[in-house]
Amino acid sequence: MNNQEAKLILQAYRPGGRDTFDPLFAEALEQARRDPELQKWFAEEQALDSQIQSKLRPAVAVPRDLKANLLALRKMIRPVPWWFQPMKLAAAAAIVLLIGLAAFLLLPQKPTQLVLFREKMVRYSMQEHGHVTFESPDITKIQQWLQTRGVDANFELPAGLQGKPAQGCRVVDWNGHQATMICFVLEDGKHMDLFVMDRAGLPGFPEGGAPQIVKTDGLRMATWAKGGKVYLLTGDNEKLLQQILRQA
Repeated sequence: MNNQEAKLILQAYRPGGRDTFDPLFAEALEQARRDPELQKWFAEEQALDSQIQSKLRPAVAVPRDLKANLLALRKMIRPVPWWFQPMKLAAAAAIVLLIGLAAFLLLPQKPTQLVLFREKMVRYSMQEHGHVTFESPDITKIQQWLQTRGVDANFELPAGLQGKPAQGCRVVDWNGHQATMICFVLEDGKHMDLFVMDRAGLPGFPEGGAPQIVKTDGLRMATWAKGGKVYLLTGDNEKLLQQILRQA
């Protein structure tokens, strides 16, 4: 051990000889006894420590049980993980909630079955080539043609279309359900298509309510349910569509 190492240890030596027999200081004290320069430094260090201690002792009364209390307190106090601290836990939960909400709002929303049904039927309504499969102005003959192909023809035309000549019909598929499209060309060449499907194809659609009218690709569409059937009427003339719906 050299003098520098001995000084580092002896700086913690308490005045009054209380650490004389402590093995931690034994080698450093022996080094000080062998080296006069180190011994002189150690004496001055002890004198300074004694002077400071004499100044502090009257001013600060140290409780006898301070050390025991501090050791006991150290055993009792345990650091609380951040995820158990209420404020931090609440803040973390709020951040997670905001991230989830933002992700939900930014994701494209899945269209409903009713929206998808309207979009698909309007494509058939706008189709020019092969618009109808069976041509006939007679609704009775159209119903007979549907029945021979196992399609339910038990539907009720809106009052505004009853007695009006038809152009023909076709059968289209919707998620495994058959939907009938009947084409009407009314006065002044105004074109309207009526789609009829069993309500099982749109089980969540309410029955008996007022027709729901929307506009898609320049066409007006009215959708309603009655007698276990879903009806969809399309047309490019809003005034005529409203007139037929009022009569219905």
